[in-house]
Amino acid sequence: MAPPVNAIASAPLGTAPMGLIHVSGQPRSPVSNEVPADFDSQVLLSLLDLHRALLAAGGSIVGIARLTLYIVNYNRRELQHTRHLHRFLRGHNPIINLVPVTQLAEPGWQFLLDAEVAISHSIPQPLPTVDQKAWDVIVLGAGLSGLTAADQLIQAGLSCLVLEARDRVGGRTWSASLSHGKGIVDIGASWLNNTNQSKVSKLARRFEVEFITQNTSGNCLAQDKAGSSHVFAYGGLPVSYRSSAFLSSDPLELTTAQFDTETQKHLGEIRDLVEADCQQLDSANPQNPIHDAMTFLAYLCSRNASETAIASASIWSRAMLGQEPQDISALYFLHHCKAGGGLLQMRSDRVGGGQYLRIRQGTQSICKGLAASLPSKNILLSSPVTAVNQSYPNRVYVQTGNRIFQASKVISTVPSPVLRGIQFTPTLPARKQLLVDSYTYGYFTKAMLVFKNPFWAEKGFCGLAQSFTGPASIIRDCSSPEDDAWILTCFLCGDTGRTWSQQDDKIRTDSLLEQIGLMYSDKTRVLSEYLTTVWHDWTAEQYSGFGCPCPSLPPGVLSAAGDALREPFWNVHFSGTETSVEWKGFMEGAVRSGERSATEVSKQLVGSRV
Repeated sequence: MAPPVNAIASAPLGTAPMGLIHVSGQPRSPVSNEVPADFDSQVLLSLLDLHRALLAAGGSIVGIARLTLYIVNYNRRELQHTRHLHRFLRGHNPIINLVPVTQLAEPGWQFLLDAEVAISHSIPQPLPTVDQKAWDVIVLGAGLSGLTAADQLIQAGLSCLVLEARDRVGGRTWSASLSHGKGIVDIGASWLNNTNQSKVSKLARRFEVEFITQNTSGNCLAQDKAGSSHVFAYGGLPVSYRSSAFLSSDPLELTTAQFDTETQKHLGEIRDLVEADCQQLDSANPQNPIHDAMTFLAYLCSRNASETAIASASIWSRAMLGQEPQDISALYFLHHCKAGGGLLQMRSDRVGGGQYLRIRQGTQSICKGLAASLPSKNILLSSPVTAVNQSYPNRVYVQTGNRIFQASKVISTVPSPVLRGIQFTPTLPARKQLLVDSYTYGYFTKAMLVFKNPFWAEKGFCGLAQSFTGPASIIRDCSSPEDDAWILTCFLCGDTGRTWSQQDDKIRTDSLLEQIGLMYSDKTRVLSEYLTTVWHDWTAEQYSGFGCPCPSLPPGVLSAAGDALREPFWNVHFSGTETSVEWKGFMEGAVRSGERSATEVSKQLVGSRV
């Protein structure tokens, strides 16, 4: 039975203090209790242990009043812990005490946390009037996942309302026309393939888009830490070049002096180890407590990776997730690779790879097509959800600003970090809340440099380049030849990308042109061909969770709560690309997750009416 209108209390607006508790965080794996050897992993596991204790006590990160850090053999010149602490606190500023010690209770411990936490309870506040219409399903988010779910639900005969916070559909697919009128660029997601990404490619064909095959014709470039460029064939390893040969358009004039044989062999071994370890995982249920107890950097070091190999692997984590290897769980990175068919397939620009095809009309055209196929009254834009209430039988109440909607079921397709801004009544289960709180973005954005002509192709290059120095970690050709639009897309990722973003517009553009001019050894030509730059700072996007393309997890969380990722919470179901078993972080993952959640809900609602 529905409650009186003025009795619905979702999104409490006030709190009252209950008292203080003391909790601690120890550097142990949540599954095996093993203690990793490296400091970064110990810090992250201690924060996880503290977080779990907070949730078990009914507390939260914002309730932390005081933190005491115990660090063995503390060196004030090395502040590794501050990086992880800053990400954990997310702007919260408790009192922090640091206590240097010579040893802790257990041998091998390098870090320990104690916290004083204020526990509070919510005070219900009056809320607006509830809309009288009761929907079968309310979908949160009008990105690929949400619109796919809505499309499937309506085809199943269910009534469905889509609530979107932005003033547009598309989510992390967002396409824009170039100012000079030639071509369209994708500010968000860009790539798909038409083989193992069957769901999104089927949708693309439904809306009759035109595909552009990613250019892999010609050589590639790698920029080392000294800023020197090395040439390599697509799929190969870098070679050195003579400047005189490099300026020639004839790739046969390039030298063949390669990295020494041992370096080549070692780089291949590390790549193959990552590939082999990721392939051993179960995509739906990844289990490896040892790998989840360490960062990806610690994993590389445990494999005796050289400085050059670590630099190469750092480009993988930056380009794929925007993350530095010391910030994410090794298991999470390996599982991310497995979800895309493996490290090699996910990073490939050829048939079956993660970057094989683009869409001439822009990837947002799929979401626009889906939205146009739904009744217009079924999508409300500029409607950010602030609260979800499941306090009453057989009804979920969803608040957006000054309106409340009701439905039998809710599907949330918003990125997990966005859920932190939604008040759930009752509160989310502890393991689900741990996931929501722990998901973080690194820094990831794209800057698309538009040129008059494809000078790189004239020199015998395909446009693919990688850099150990930056500011761009990866550069790809994102041109649309049919539109005479010649574009190099620069991926600004991780720490170097974040530093780049904090400069003014001119310095940002100049630094990219300088990098490209240096890599192609032709600064004059680069400047003369340059037209404009298109970029967007996704860290400012509140309704993407202040980042893209896919949030990541630190050590321990996947083992402690990963099985709760796709679990419904009563009548609220969860979708979105990071919940996908296959191709998470890609458009394919978003579509698959939308189909999964719609199927879950349809079975329950349609089945209950039979």
